[in-house]
Amino acid sequence: MAVVARQNQRGMWLRLILSFALFVWALAVLFPGNSVAIRRGLDLSGGTSVILEISPAALAKTSEGRAEQLKKLEEIMRRRVDTFGISEPVLRRRGNSQLEVQLPGISTEDHGNLIDTIKKPAKLEFRLLHENAFRDIFSILPPAGYEWIAPAPMPGTPESTRPMAVLVRDRAELSGNAVKSAHAVINSAGGYEVSLQLTAEGARLFERVTRENLGKPLGIILDGKLYSAPVIRSIIGDGRASISGNFTAREARNLAGVLNNPLDFELLVGKVSEIGPTLAKEMQAKSVKAAAIGCALVTAIMIGVYALGGVMAMLSVVLNVLTILGVLATIGATMTLPGIAALVLTVGMSVDANIIIFARMREELRSGKSPADAIIGGFNRAFRTIFDANLTTLLATIVMAICGTGPVRGFGIIFAVGVGSTLFSTLIFCRGLMEFGVKVLKIRHIFFPPFRRNFEINFMAWRNGAFLFSGLLLVGGFVTMVARGKNLYAIDFTGGEEMTITYTGEFALEDVHMAAGAVGIKEVIPFVQKSGMEGRELKVQTPAGTGATLLAKLQESLPQCGFQLQRQISTGSSISSALRWNALISVTLALFVIFGYMAIRFNARFGISAVTAIVHDVWVSVGVYALLGYQFNASTLAAILMIIGYSVNDTIIIFDRIREDGGCSSQGELTNVINRAINSTLPRTLLTSLTTLVAAAALFIWGAGAAKDFALLFLIGVFVGTFSSIFIASALLPLMDHGRRREAMGA
Repeated sequence: MAVVARQNQRGMWLRLILSFALFVWALAVLFPGNSVAIRRGLDLSGGTSVILEISPAALAKTSEGRAEQLKKLEEIMRRRVDTFGISEPVLRRRGNSQLEVQLPGISTEDHGNLIDTIKKPAKLEFRLLHENAFRDIFSILPPAGYEWIAPAPMPGTPESTRPMAVLVRDRAELSGNAVKSAHAVINSAGGYEVSLQLTAEGARLFERVTRENLGKPLGIILDGKLYSAPVIRSIIGDGRASISGNFTAREARNLAGVLNNPLDFELLVGKVSEIGPTLAKEMQAKSVKAAAIGCALVTAIMIGVYALGGVMAMLSVVLNVLTILGVLATIGATMTLPGIAALVLTVGMSVDANIIIFARMREELRSGKSPADAIIGGFNRAFRTIFDANLTTLLATIVMAICGTGPVRGFGIIFAVGVGSTLFSTLIFCRGLMEFGVKVLKIRHIFFPPFRRNFEINFMAWRNGAFLFSGLLLVGGFVTMVARGKNLYAIDFTGGEEMTITYTGEFALEDVHMAAGAVGIKEVIPFVQKSGMEGRELKVQTPAGTGATLLAKLQESLPQCGFQLQRQISTGSSISSALRWNALISVTLALFVIFGYMAIRFNARFGISAVTAIVHDVWVSVGVYALLGYQFNASTLAAILMIIGYSVNDTIIIFDRIREDGGCSSQGELTNVINRAINSTLPRTLLTSLTTLVAAAALFIWGAGAAKDFALLFLIGVFVGTFSSIFIASALLPLMDHGRRREAMGA
């Protein structure tokens, strides 16, 4: 016993030391003035706008039309500027010849090479050099089959030591089409270079080139400039190559990014301007206040229900949030208002693991165990449930991160970080705190006396009515979405028109929103743009056909501002069709992964029930959202993904108890087992729903802008998810089992 006690004591101190180290790291990363920082989104701080256009010469060389080339340009640019889906750029077509790229939190002064990086074609070639390749002048005519190529500038290398030109073959042995992927790496000398992984065909060709040209220099040429010319020392058959050139870390990352997304046509850069935030300061302040209220309400509920245990749970939530923010800052993520809303909702959801553990600890205390033993027993008994719920969510988010693009990939990455951080803060930090309180501070009462009523509700008797109710909502939502047609979608999905307006007097962006509301325009995106000698302009994006009405209202309500229309142009959607299809495919793959995991950990019937409930939750939530007259925008896509995460977590908690009760009970039909499982987990279900609901409700009631839309859809999703975990997912099991308990209740 003494040995076990010492081991538990060492475990407690190890947990606290690890948690303290993580806390210090997060504070160091987030400390003001640190070189690593979370960039604020376009809605909060604005950024830089770049207008790109495909050159007429490039269009003349291809059989593709302008529209197809513009579509290709949009997809390539999105991958370039948002490789991991966490940068929150806005890309939309302007008219039929231009693409606007808005980059958050970036100024042209701080990133002078930004435009060159964005428009770089990234035409990569491997060419053999002439035996007398290096010359100081261009005047000598090149031999047949060769041409002069200028070397790329090398930072830190004197110009006097660099040749003016290099003689290389006029045809490539290998082109950029042979490159499968490119990554910035640190070389053996401690500098940065770009590592290339070739395709299978590229590797075969590269092996032939190196075999036939041993001892000869092979030039690596990018966009017409020679970056390096290593001598071929051996046959290279592993399909790997590298580009060196005294790169900085940023230059290497940028080069790898464009090589992964090359352009086969030249771009012209039009207007470059700095833009202000799209969200009025008043709306930002309201949303921050709403976020604070939501966090305060969750804290009050946890402390009110669990006393000192609630305080410890909220301390673990603080570490959780700091860790998430620290990781986001480290990977260069951008924080938008919907992102802040998602973080607040994470506070509401992350206490769920604590609630599960506390319920188990109370059971241990009621059985007569000491507080120290109750902590061990509670955490051990809750571990499998927490592990299953979070691992299922983690697997789904990993699929989204790997297979998704744009915001879907960003959601997968950030939510995966959140899952890992939640597990650490709950299972490591919170446990260490509780053990410290009981063993060192000698605290005897961590919780308030529990509410002792045992629920005995026959939920399965209500399942037919629940199926009918869900069916009506599904049909009603579907009919509404069909009837509303394009009116269901906001500018992010449909595009619209953009007005450029000059002005002479001062105004606030809130004035534009008020004017839009007065004439019945549901969505408007205003921001102030500063562009060189042209001074400041007001840009206003509205649904198609509504710009003139809004301008007239602005001129009427604010005559002192002297609003005058300079130009008006149609704009495309910022969420492209390719991005929408990718989101659908990624989510579908994630559902298959959830089914597979559930089938392995439980059985196939549980997997079918869980996936059916998830699809039900998403469909009913978006249907009710549509019934309420709201439009879908970019932030609602993130809300849908969060609903999926909430739904699977809520369902697995009940399924785990069904498996546990079914495995230790010897009598009764499956419906009775399900009823007991739902009743025993009901306090947890209601409390988790309550903490999440109050966080979402605060954002909806007191928030503004996209955060309000995000919160409303998620608010609906919490209601629907709680309902379906009881009446849909659980109720489907007896239908597939004919009302009897099988021997295969799960692993």
